[in-house]
Amino acid sequence: MSLYDLNVVWPGTGYTDPSPAQLTNLHNTITMLHSFGYNYLAINFIVEEHVKIPVNAPQKLNPVPMAALRAQFLAFPKLHLFSRITLVVSDPAKAQSILKINNTGAFDIIAVQPTTEKALQLTTTNLDIDLVSLPMATRMPFFVKHKTVGLALQKGIKFEICYSGLIAGPAGYESSLALGATGHISRKNFFSNCLQLIRASRCRGLVFSSGATEPLHVRNYVDILAIMGPLGLKTSNSKEGFTAHPESVLVKGRLRIKSNKQTVMIGGSLGQDTSAAALFGNENAKNELIDDYKTKIAPKRAAETEDVTPKRKKVD
Repeated sequence: MSLYDLNVVWPGTGYTDPSPAQLTNLHNTITMLHSFGYNYLAINFIVEEHVKIPVNAPQKLNPVPMAALRAQFLAFPKLHLFSRITLVVSDPAKAQSILKINNTGAFDIIAVQPTTEKALQLTTTNLDIDLVSLPMATRMPFFVKHKTVGLALQKGIKFEICYSGLIAGPAGYESSLALGATGHISRKNFFSNCLQLIRASRCRGLVFSSGATEPLHVRNYVDILAIMGPLGLKTSNSKEGFTAHPESVLVKGRLRIKSNKQTVMIGGSLGQDTSAAALFGNENAKNELIDDYKTKIAPKRAAETEDVTPKRKKVD
């Protein structure tokens, strides 16, 4: 069973270069994840709203040296690294830069972290994204509604639960900068937000990620399943959050780059340095992955898009 972790935080702040110590810490975090069985990892580049994105210079859009990172882990042939960008959005008017990022193909996954209800509605209805990552460690100023989540699931957008807000804190570790709160408050907010998201999604379309900034924040998926059980999430749904759902996010992101409105581009060369080659490898592997997506993931997505709201029975 191949496990996925789509949120390994890039240590750089904005477009500034990380220090050698931070790069070493990232290397150790990736090694720790691979030792736990996570073979598909996404390096998450988080962009705050005040950071200016060089959308007019596609070669400078992704500061993560993916080719150099992959070269460091050639000793692990089963390990696959991908790129991801997460845009923190509060003003819907400033979210239009996502449209320009889609056209560049600089990232394998495009995620959004909305901090307001209007931003959540816009990103899930009008924008072509792959993942919604809600701030689980902080108190959200709005309620996640079932209608909004249902519309996002119909478009194939998944919702991410990042468990770093539960692991990091005063219980032996220093609080991560991503928490923005003390440890006990962040844990309280984490459980509250999880219950809210599970209720709104009806246990569908959830992706579990570490959001790890250091190796000690990494956990085995079995530990996370044990935590999610008492929150009302079924074991089968929890396992899909580490396997099928993140896999569909990766496939959706790659098909968005290699296709135009469901028209898949065929032919051409897939170089070893391209992100498409990192995912598909070769033509046979690409066909196998797409066939597997059609036979396994597509029927599940069709079942998820059905309205599961119980219908009222007529009383005679």
